[in-house]
Amino acid sequence: MAVRERILGIVSKHVKTPIDKIADEAVLANDLGVDSLTLFEIILDLEREFSCEIPEKDSEDIVSISSAVKYIENKIAQGTAK
Repeated sequence: MAVRERILGIVSKHVKTPIDKIADEAVLANDLGVDSLTLFEIILDLEREFSCEIPEKDSEDIVSISSAVKYIENKIAQGTAK
């Protein structure tokens, strides 16, 4: 399964919105109503799903689906995520 679909699955579970209704450009806080606690839970799930660590300073850059995909793809390219 592609990185994008795996991330969409995680976000979809937390925002209770079908995957096909979440746009890549969707801003987690503004468009999907993600609060700070939910974002923390999403980050934890991303860490588990991709076997990686996401430092707090990096988590601040994960503001949309596309930014999350780009971040995780970079970690995979660096060999620090699966």
